[in-house]
Amino acid sequence: MFSPDDFRVNEAWIAFRANEEFLFVKDEPYDFYVLVDAASTYIFGHAVSRVIDEKPSREDVEALFKSAWAAKKEWAKRLIVTEDSPAEKVFIKEAKKQGLIVENIPLSELEPIVGELKESFRRDFMGIED
Repeated sequence: MFSPDDFRVNEAWIAFRANEEFLFVKDEPYDFYVLVDAASTYIFGHAVSRVIDEKPSREDVEALFKSAWAAKKEWAKRLIVTEDSPAEKVFIKEAKKQGLIVENIPLSELEPIVGELKESFRRDFMGIED
């Protein structure tokens, strides 16, 4: 398992789906993707996609990367994407365009980094309590 201590700030960014259940907006199911710094767990922003589309738009992912660059004034060295994500290809394409090395890692291996954010999203945004 990876933890924030395994990274330096801005060494790696992680792109992952924050919701485990679909987020419904006006009876339409959506997924909520987040881009974070692996070391600081700073959230750069998010991209939303209708489940029917399976992935956020190229323009939304491009804007998300630009937000990350604006916050850091430099690109990370690498992007970690979770395996088997429907949005994997669109994030990989943008990362490679910006010169980032891409790694596929199972979400379970990133739990110490993204687990609290996912739980907070589930509880505070979706209103789901365990």
